[in-house]
Amino acid sequence: MVDVIARARVTDIIYAQLSQDADLYQEIMEICRRENITTGYVLNVVGGLRKARLSMPVKSGSNDAPPGVREWEGGLIECQAIGIIGRTIATYDSEKISGIINRAGEPYLHIHATITVAGETFMGHLIDGCIVRSLHKQSHFTITLAKTEGATLNFDVTKTVTAKYPTGIPIHELVQN
Repeated sequence: MVDVIARARVTDIIYAQLSQDADLYQEIMEICRRENITTGYVLNVVGGLRKARLSMPVKSGSNDAPPGVREWEGGLIECQAIGIIGRTIATYDSEKISGIINRAGEPYLHIHATITVAGETFMGHLIDGCIVRSLHKQSHFTITLAKTEGATLNFDVTKTVTAKYPTGIPIHELVQN
């Protein structure tokens, strides 16, 4: 069952080439601020990393395993990602547990990154600490973002708390403007 449908239109496609040693998450946040992207999506992220950090389950065997942070460094780490961009209504601080922190008033990024390291592939949520690898100052690491209008995606946190979500349960609110 579909709960909400909202229509939007793409108003801008933004391409960006990231600098050597840039933090992927922070650069996308900066582009959202600079280009005033309050709702949109990450069409494509393609490039190599020298260091990767993802928020993902660290224990297997359980459907409701809490997320943690996994890190990789060294060698060639290939990266691809897609996701959504919205606005953060309420601060959600799970940085110590999952590496995720969303601050009220800032852009909200929900990006699934897939990386390949030494022949193994992993997918998790993009967080701070994914560092661009480039042999040249002018990196080939390129991202494509879409800015949309007509619908709003808000990140909020419920007042309900649980043992696994002591600061509230994160939710997405999709609104037709």
